[in-house]
Amino acid sequence: MEEMDREFFKKYHRAVVKANAKEVEKVKSRIGSVWAEEFRARTGTRLEGEAFNQALEEYLEKELRFCEDVEVKGEGDDLSIGVTGCHICHGNELLRAQGETTLCPIVPTGLFSISRVSGRKASLREVRKNGVVGECEICYRIN
Repeated sequence: MEEMDREFFKKYHRAVVKANAKEVEKVKSRIGSVWAEEFRARTGTRLEGEAFNQALEEYLEKELRFCEDVEVKGEGDDLSIGVTGCHICHGNELLRAQGETTLCPIVPTGLFSISRVSGRKASLREVRKNGVVGECEICYRIN
């Protein structure tokens, strides 16, 4: 697998967010929508349960490659995306240090993917961060 220089990516991410500072929420949503639509096109069918979890995990890890590792788990009406080694987070750290707005398109990607591929509605429950830059757990409630 080819690797991108993390220093370049975090500076690029910071520049893109700063250039779109007035529309960060719209940009984040648009990116999430585009990625969810790509995921839906790749699946070609409606998926639920473990089949959905595996397909989303594979898309995030092998297609988007935004992190070193990702794990999608679902149980009942809960679904979570566990992320380690996220490249986006390092760019967001630069923005935080400057008091700027951050942008994580993975949160809306999960929301839109649940809706478009599993046919269910979801809401963000919380994003858990353990203090290590690049690690989080994005938790959704599926209705």
